[in-house]
Amino acid sequence: EGGVHGRRLRLAEYRTGSYFVDARRAASLAARDGALAIVGANSSELSRAVAEEAEANGILQISNVSTAADLTWDPQTGRNRPFVFRMCASDGVMGELLAGFARDRLGAKRAAVLYEVGRTYSQRLARSFIGRFSDDVAGHVVAEFFYLALETDFRPQLLRIKEFRPDVLFLPGSFPDATLVAAQAVEVGLRVTLLGGDAWSSPLLFQRGGPPGDAYYVELCSPAPEFDRRYETAEGQEPPGCRAVLAYDAVKVIAAG
Repeated sequence: EGGVHGRRLRLAEYRTGSYFVDARRAASLAARDGALAIVGANSSELSRAVAEEAEANGILQISNVSTAADLTWDPQTGRNRPFVFRMCASDGVMGELLAGFARDRLGAKRAAVLYEVGRTYSQRLARSFIGRFSDDVAGHVVAEFFYLALETDFRPQLLRIKEFRPDVLFLPGSFPDATLVAAQAVEVGLRVTLLGGDAWSSPLLFQRGGPPGDAYYVELCSPAPEFDRRYETAEGQEPPGCRAVLAYDAVKVIAAG
């Protein structure tokens, strides 16, 4: 749109890779090159590494889809990070929203939660969901089940979940895990409403077969059809959901600031 107060905006790209050391290096290079602000990263782990450099150099950072609660505040000091912001909800907010939806909209009394041990995102979503669902309300029961990273056979857990007879099954994991659970739930005869977090957001969700009943997940934004059309025209490919929308919004926030 022509820049800010007559000054053009220049977009410089720095690759974070998938390792926090590379993300920190990318942020360091951005600081060295005189960046006004950093947008990203997608992953909370990578964004935390970027945040360390942003704070050290006094550079604004806005993450588009990093949901970890401790990104914008320092757990060691208990203080907010003055240079670090996000465009999306946190894990705690999403878990509470899903639990409220299950209780108030779906009328669920019994909830099972199947989460990945060792993955912070999955554990935090599980904890916030459990806390809200069973919060001082008589007759609401939650049962916890877990699995390990790279596990692909969920049938032993699903058979135990079937014995629990839940109204909803919350799966705060990735879309590949949710897809496998859905197919295997059908195999073991578990008919239940599935709930998921924003990590379900993928066109590949449930491509191996539909879930055993209804399924809902929380998304980080509500993409506008006009944005999708303009993105596809400009980039020649479908937009990657909220990652694109909220990165766009982050730049608009920087310009407005």
